[in-house]
Amino acid sequence: MSQGRPSDHRVDLLFDARHIRQSGIGTYIRTQLPHLEASAARHHRTLAVLVDDDTAPHLSSHTRVVSASPPSAGMYSPAEQLAWRHAFAEVRPRAVWLPHYPYPLARLLPANRRVSTYLTVHDTIHLLPPEVGGQGPARRLYARAMLAADARSARRIFTVSEATAATLRQVAKSAPTLVTPIPVDDVWFDPVDAALCPVAGRYVLYVGNTKRHKNLPLLIEAFTDVVGQVPHKLVIAGGGASLRTLDDRVREMAEGNDRVVLTGQLEFPVLRALVAAADLLVMPSLYEGAGLPPLEAMASRTAVLASNVPAVRETCGEGAEFFDPHDRGGLAALLRTYCTDDAARAQLAQRGHEWVITRQKGINPAAAAEAIFADLS
Repeated sequence: MSQGRPSDHRVDLLFDARHIRQSGIGTYIRTQLPHLEASAARHHRTLAVLVDDDTAPHLSSHTRVVSASPPSAGMYSPAEQLAWRHAFAEVRPRAVWLPHYPYPLARLLPANRRVSTYLTVHDTIHLLPPEVGGQGPARRLYARAMLAADARSARRIFTVSEATAATLRQVAKSAPTLVTPIPVDDVWFDPVDAALCPVAGRYVLYVGNTKRHKNLPLLIEAFTDVVGQVPHKLVIAGGGASLRTLDDRVREMAEGNDRVVLTGQLEFPVLRALVAAADLLVMPSLYEGAGLPPLEAMASRTAVLASNVPAVRETCGEGAEFFDPHDRGGLAALLRTYCTDDAARAQLAQRGHEWVITRQKGINPAAAAEAIFADLS
């Protein structure tokens, strides 16, 4: 399928939006698309967007839509490389922006060697030790090779936090990084329909998947330590309705406790209502590239407890109460305090709301798009 200019017209920028339905990267893509279209119009440049037909977003009639071939190619897969090669041949872009970091091998073809490459690195999870990142040696080697190739050839590499940029520079000192933080979607500041909340009563909330670096066992263990002293449930939302990635002991602890509720994936209005009605949102991660759920909770006037890893501390600033993600007792103490002291929790929620508003004002959501089109001018 195609829109806009004829197929033989070379476009200025090709943007890959195939992963728009994924959680973190999908949010990033949806955030960038309207700014890309507006920046393209301002700079009088042409834009093409690579999509899978079944997940294609609504775009301006001036934006050319390129159907991925093969469709539904997995991230970091050989099929993805074929999809890029096909798209390069179809639109002959002057530049390409990939919102993740595998090196596009199509650039090695003679016809594409002058194509400027822009990438976004959200995190460096694939480089972490296996006890944190859960990645095997082959994937870590692949990630290091791709990032090194990107550092040599990319015009710019956007990162969503200074912490991620610093980690990337440890791998490739010459990486041309530009930090472009992600804003919270304005919808998180809007009133919610409380009737949509799927959980009754008071609860502590975790939002995310159950990958190893998310450190969910620490939260379950800390909650178990205080369960007899607080009236709350622990609600685990997202990542499916399974705790299969957790070790057997912690899985049994969660599934055998009627105070632990697993919701699985939720429709967005329901998730918003769940976040807004929580007493606390907890992010216990051992590693993050940025961390949007705490900011979304702050925008919803929900108090936040977060691990003190660099990217989360950078993102949450003065708006959260922090803890060591290896300290079960420290987190249990914070849960005990903020689940039983309504005034302290209200103060923390207010602090978070003020922080996220201040942060929002300091972010230019079009910074990446503007940087690309300025380069192409």
